[in-house]
Amino acid sequence: MIKVGDYLKVNTKTLHDVFGTVIYRIEEVGLKSPEKGRENEADGVKCLMLGGSGPSARRGMIVLDSEMAISKNIEQGITEIIPEVQAKKLQDYYDDTEKKVNTGTGVVEL
Repeated sequence: MIKVGDYLKVNTKTLHDVFGTVIYRIEEVGLKSPEKGRENEADGVKCLMLGGSGPSARRGMIVLDSEMAISKNIEQGITEIIPEVQAKKLQDYYDDTEKKVNTGTGVVEL
């Protein structure tokens, strides 16, 4: 289902219950599961965060998850696999928005 090079768009609940969207690219699959009690399963997934809208989004951050957890999130509508073109557009949008943030006041100019 999930393969290297796929892009994930994830609706997240982040710091202080702020909702945001994060974009990931799948870097590796078939790793040991990062979940307790499932360490012997080979469904671990290494994801590279490309950007996002929430306050905890950090471009370049590596996140480990499992195919099982990602599949559940897809079923629940939290995560979706998106085309590369859409991921790049979102990444550009988040980059532009980040540049417009006035860090002195926390106000975002649009």
